[in-house]
Amino acid sequence: MSKAELLFQQASVLAAAGDISEAGLLILKGLDCERRAHAQGPQVLGLIRRRA
Repeated sequence: MSKAELLFQQASVLAAAGDISEAGLLILKGLDCERRAHAQGPQVLGLIRRRA
C-alpha cells in the first residue's frame, strides 16, 4: 500500500469521526505524495542549475 493510500484511509477515518480539519490536512498530504510520485525524471530547475 502506498503512503498516499494510507493517508487517504486515515483521512476517511478522521472525517467519519468528525475531525474534518485534520482529515483535510491528511488529504492534502496524500495528494502531495501522489504528485511527487508522478514527477519522476529530470527536473527543469535541476537542469538549469547544473549548466549555470
